[in-house]
Amino acid sequence: MPNTDDEGARPCKRQRLNSDVEPSGAGQTDPSSGSSTADVARGEPELSERLRKVMLCTVCLELPHPDDSYQCTLGHIVCEDCVTRLLAEAVLNSRDAQCPHCRTHISWQELTKNLAVGQTLWELPKSCSDCEQQMEYKSLAKHLKTECSKRLVHCQYRCLGCTWQGCQEDSIQHEANCNYLQLSSDEILTALDTIDQLEQMAVHSLRQCHRQLSAKRISYEDLDLRWPLHTCRLDAEVRFQAPTIYVFEETWRVRIRLVVTGPGNERQLSYSLKILSSPREILSVKYFATLPAVYVRPKQLMDVEPELNEAYYNLAGQSSDFKLLPMSCPLATYRLLAMPCMKLRLWMMLN
Repeated sequence: MPNTDDEGARPCKRQRLNSDVEPSGAGQTDPSSGSSTADVARGEPELSERLRKVMLCTVCLELPHPDDSYQCTLGHIVCEDCVTRLLAEAVLNSRDAQCPHCRTHISWQELTKNLAVGQTLWELPKSCSDCEQQMEYKSLAKHLKTECSKRLVHCQYRCLGCTWQGCQEDSIQHEANCNYLQLSSDEILTALDTIDQLEQMAVHSLRQCHRQLSAKRISYEDLDLRWPLHTCRLDAEVRFQAPTIYVFEETWRVRIRLVVTGPGNERQLSYSLKILSSPREILSVKYFATLPAVYVRPKQLMDVEPELNEAYYNLAGQSSDFKLLPMSCPLATYRLLAMPCMKLRLWMMLN
């Protein structure tokens, strides 16, 4: 058996660092450099700041939301909004989308989410866009809703008709001098009556929706939108190909076009409903478009705002006027164009 006395001394474990014990040599000056280790540490950026720079979106150079960060096959981070624009612009210009950093091909199928990146983003400091206070990303939503001194609030006497709104820090002074504090009982009753009338007007659209749902027949069809085969997508107008549908014992086709307008090359979608068969009677059809929930992410559900249109048909080949497809914001149009397979849900009501 080997002689243990001849073995070399076992290496000592590193001394645990804590607040009560200062490691040997800590804070001492290095004669060759003329500076202390503490000074060197203070001169380096904090770990959170270094991580923040690594986690920035390679396109907009902003810190992405932890749930909306993607990476290409080589690991470069891109936020969801920038991915949407890259994919949509690539489709509009008939080219492949590429990562702006490494030029590798990107698509919704190739982009992935990194769990470690997402968890790190939740822990990184983020500045409030209103009050510029720094906090962890995971605390930002609560701060904006209940804590930020610059958040938008309404007067607490809004129930009496006060329309003031402003920063939370200014609300105390306003409410102390609010004119609605000086109202008499008769004036308060008049104000409440006015508010009641406004609420009745607000539910008018809900009543209208109820009337439409009481139509004789209601149907919907999911439409697959395809780019034209031989049309330059840089033209001022692009018409999509949509399949023929069969609704109310009649044959229909939806025509959809993309138009580039304005000095900023804003893209707008519009659509028209055309009947291909000969109706047996005059048809009064109301219709609107939405996005199908089964094919889109939850944040896209309200990208297309439902706006009711009406048209009458009594001859084959009749078509309604092109109606604007109301999008919630310009980015919503990009999200639709960047879908792997563009789909719209057309609702039709026969009165």
